[in-house]
Amino acid sequence: MQINILFETSSSGDYVGVLKNSDLVNGKIASQDAGSSNIGIYYQVGGGGVNGLFADALNGAKHVNAGPLCISVNAALHHAYDNQFGNGAWSQDSSSGRGDRLTSFYIPLPANAHTTSHTVGDQIAGIVYSVGPQVPGPKVSDPDQYRQIYLDAFAGVAAANQNGSIEAIRLCVLSTGIYGPPDPADKQPMVRDAARIILEALTASAKLPSAAQLPTTMLINCSSKSGYERDAFTHAAGALGISVTSDGFTLDSAT
Repeated sequence: MQINILFETSSSGDYVGVLKNSDLVNGKIASQDAGSSNIGIYYQVGGGGVNGLFADALNGAKHVNAGPLCISVNAALHHAYDNQFGNGAWSQDSSSGRGDRLTSFYIPLPANAHTTSHTVGDQIAGIVYSVGPQVPGPKVSDPDQYRQIYLDAFAGVAAANQNGSIEAIRLCVLSTGIYGPPDPADKQPMVRDAARIILEALTASAKLPSAAQLPTTMLINCSSKSGYERDAFTHAAGALGISVTSDGFTLDSAT
C-alpha cells in the first residue's frame, strides 16, 4: 500500500486553518487535534495551542464561549472516553487529570458543521482527538506509547471510513508545540524523532486488515516561518531512503 505524504501550507506560507478545506485533495478530511490531559480540558477541546485553534474553529470565532458545535464534540469525547475506559471514567479522571491514558478518538462532525460554524470547511468530516505525552525533549521519551497514539488515530479513522469518503488525514506532530522543548536547538531533534515514529505507525497501519479503509493521503500542516514539520518529515523519509520533493513523498508500506 502506498500513502502520499503531502506538505500543506496556506497561500501566505503559514499553517492551514485546522478545520479549513485543503487545496491538495478533493474528498473529505479528518483533522488531527493535539488534545489535552490537563485538568479543566481533560479530553476536551479548548485551552491554548492547537487545541485552542480547534475550539476557535468550532465556535466560529476567537475567544468566545463554547458554541453548540464545540459542546457536541466535547460531549462525544466524554462518551468515547467512557466507552474505552469504563462508565464514569471521564468524570473521575477529568477531576484530577492523568497521563497514563493517552490515546486517540475519531469524532465525526455533523453534515451541517460548515454552516453551523463558518470556520469549518465542508470538506471536514471529523476530528481526530489525540492526547500526547508532555515531554521536555529533545527526544520522544516513550516511542512505543507515542506510536500507539497514532496507531489508535489511524484505526479510528479507518473504522469510520467504511464508505471511503475520507480521502486524507491532516496530521499534527503531538507533544512538540507548547509542551515541547522551548529551545529551538532541542525542538528540531524532537520533531524529527516524532516524525520518524509517525511514519512507523503509518507503515504498520497500512499492513493491518483495516488498511483498505485507511485514507491514502496524509497532509502535513507546515509553515515556511518555522519549517519544523517539513524538515522533520523530510529527514525521516530520507532515513528510509525515500526521495522527497517540495510537494512531499510517497511512503510504501513495504518500506
